[in-house]
Amino acid sequence: MKLALAALVAMTGLASAETKLMVLQSEGRADLKTRQRVDAAIVKLAKTGPDTVSPGEITFTDATALVGCKPEEASCKDEVLATLAVDEIVITTVTPKPGGLEVNVKRVAKGGASRDATTMVSADKPDSLDAIAPLFNPKAVVAPPKPPETPVQPPIGPQPPPVTPVTPPVVAPQDKLPEDVSTQPITDPTAGKTTPTTTPDHDDRVPRSHKRLLIGGMAGGGGMVVLSFIFWGAASSTQGDIDNKVVRNQQDLADLRALEDKGDSRARWGNFFFVGGLVATGVSTYFFIRERRAEKARTARLTPTVFDHGAGVSLTFGGTP
Repeated sequence: MKLALAALVAMTGLASAETKLMVLQSEGRADLKTRQRVDAAIVKLAKTGPDTVSPGEITFTDATALVGCKPEEASCKDEVLATLAVDEIVITTVTPKPGGLEVNVKRVAKGGASRDATTMVSADKPDSLDAIAPLFNPKAVVAPPKPPETPVQPPIGPQPPPVTPVTPPVVAPQDKLPEDVSTQPITDPTAGKTTPTTTPDHDDRVPRSHKRLLIGGMAGGGGMVVLSFIFWGAASSTQGDIDNKVVRNQQDLADLRALEDKGDSRARWGNFFFVGGLVATGVSTYFFIRERRAEKARTARLTPTVFDHGAGVSLTFGGTP
């Protein structure tokens, strides 16, 4: 009976000595597909050690936001560990670098104690992480890097026969043109004559393309204002979806954040189109009115007119007689 009790106590001690390790999802500027391959490789390496490994469904940043603490604080890591009910967590960052990807893996325990390892992998093989295996299994053997390949020397053999250069044939120079033709001066029958030039009258009218541009600016500004109201309405609808959203799990939290980002984006676009539309409409309208007034002031008309004492011509500026 005593032996059985002692064996049971020993087994219980061994079970309690096992470390619960959770591998959180990786973060960084790498794309989602690459980070998922890195996460799968790290979980596989972690399971080669003596710990009880479980893959996480969130990143460390998401976990700190869920707990409500700052990631840089040491006490925040302990709160995350307590919330996840594990002894240690693995935080991974994947950063694109020239020549490949930099993978930084940090193993954090209670009390702020941590161990980390960093390795460089190629972009097409992001799951080749054998270099960080000792972080999970101290007995793991890391293969040394392959030596650079030595270029293959060409075989030594008889030298090819020398190539005799081919002399191009000598081409006789072409006959020169007759001296009387090449040196004969060319006379211009119109030389010495002055051709009168006429200067066209200056047209003070506003170009038609300029008017179209101003009219297009007014119409485009009005369209932007209409778009701003459309975006504001969409943002208001998104806010209603946010207010009615019920958060039950991590996926619901992610959906809520996506809705908030969508609502903020639509509101920002509404503000942009409203301000831009007002500016474009105001500037285009101002220049259009100014050009119309200037054009009327420069307009002069000759109109046949009948007077009391006879007929004549009236000269009108800026309007009709």
